[in-house]
Formats: sequence, structure tokens, C-alpha cells
Amino acid sequence: MMVSTAVSVKIVNGDDADIEDHPWMVSFQIRTDGVKYTHQCGGAIIDKSWVLTAAHCNLYYSYKVKDMQIAAGSAFLSQMTDIIPLKQTYYPDNYDRSLEHDIMLLQLKTPLKFGSTINKIDLDTDIGKNYTGNLCTITGWGPTNITARKKPDRLQRVTLPAISNAKCGAKYSFFAETYWKNNIICLQEEGKDSCQGDSGGPVICNNDKKLAGTQSFGLGCNQTTPSVHTRISRYLDWIKDTVNTKNKKNKKDKKTKKNTKAKGKKSNSNKKKKKIDTSIK
Repeated sequence: MMVSTAVSVKIVNGDDADIEDHPWMVSFQIRTDGVKYTHQCGGAIIDKSWVLTAAHCNLYYSYKVKDMQIAAGSAFLSQMTDIIPLKQTYYPDNYDRSLEHDIMLLQLKTPLKFGSTINKIDLDTDIGKNYTGNLCTITGWGPTNITARKKPDRLQRVTLPAISNAKCGAKYSFFAETYWKNNIICLQEEGKDSCQGDSGGPVICNNDKKLAGTQSFGLGCNQTTPSVHTRISRYLDWIKDTVNTKNKKNKKDKKTKKNTKAKGKKSNSNKKKKKIDTSIK
């Protein structure tokens, strides 16, 4: 099927965006030569140590965690203030490297410090919400027109109306009906689109500052087919379970490490005392 594997979405006919309006926006970056990191996909901060993006941003290429990082704090790729390496990546159990269940959690090695240019976005928890007719904003650093290959330095955004899942599903017959019926948000407007260059970026509808979706794919750019986005509310249990479980483990590991370090210092202190006592006698 001719699905753009570069489903890293590019913003076609969008506008310049300020990071203060989108402080949860990050650049997910990889290095293929072991040295230089380059922008791969967008992502959204949902916790100080967690970012949501699209699963295909990694699994299509199987990059190693040591070759991944996120960059945050600026609307300009060249002016990012915080660069954080990844600790681990997580995928839904039913993700099989197809474009279904195209969502991934990035766990950061060190937590981000929140402020006006770096902050989290809340998740849209309304599982039954009908987005049809809603105006949804997508952001990204992908090329800004169909033929361009060079990525813009500045963050771009575009607002598109959501169409019904039934209308969207008719354009993508290779999806199982149960999937397109429940797990996606589709956007379409003539002359505007998302395209190759920036998947994984956030989808926010009706300016409610909640993460409704993550950008996934489309058939080409600015064509008669809608862009498809993974619906966040369908993965709430997996997201919360993963984040809470790993956060608890991190706290436990830090406590164990702290106690071990304290015991080591105490043991060394006792050894020194014994040595002093012996010499006095």
C-alpha cells in the first residue's frame, strides 16, 4: 500500500508558531552515524520524564535508545535549550510495525524543568468524544511544501477540520473497520495538510489545550485523502499504567541507590574510626 512511510508529517500552507503557545512540543532526534543528531519526528511532553510520539518514528528503522534524544525549549531547531537523552521506549502490546496503534512513549533519562517554554499537556480523556467538525491544530518542523526536502528551522502550525471516521475509513480500506472506527482522528481541508517530515506531533482540537491525538500518516501531501492521527483517549490505560509503573520503579531504584550509598559511607566511616582507635592504643 502506498502509505507514506515518512509519515513524519510536514505542515503544508501553515504559519510560524511560538513555543510559548506550544510549550509541550519537542523534537525527537536520532543519529545514524553515531555522532550527529537530526530531527526525526515531533512529540508532546505529558510528564517531566515522558514524551508521546508515533511508534513508526523508531520501529521502521529500529534505532537504538543510545542514539535517541529529545530537544525542547524553543520554536527553532537551532536554538533548543534542553537536550535530554532517552532512557527507554515503550509501545502498545498490539503494535506490529503497521500503522495501526501508531503510538510510542519516550522515557527520558533526566526530568525536564517546566517553565514558559517547556511544559506538559494534559491528555484528552473523553473516550466517546466525536471530533467531527472540530477545528484541530497540528504542529511540526517538517518541510513546508510538497516538493521541499529541507526542514524549516522554525516550528510550523496549521488548523484543519476533523471529518467523520466513516468518511475517513472509506479512503483507507486496508484498515480493519474496528480500528478506523474507534482509534483515529482524521483531518482534511483543501490546500492545507500534514505530510512527510513530522509525525508524532500533537493534535489539539478546539483550543482546549488537551492532547487529542498524535500525528500518524497520510497518502501523499495536500491531496484528496485525509491525514490520520492516533486517538489518545483509546490508549489512556496503557499510557497511565506504563508511566505510573516506571515512575514508581525509578523512585524505588533511587531510594535503594541512596540507601546503598549511605551504608557505604557509614561503613567507611567505621573503618576509619577503628583504625584511629587502634593507633591510639
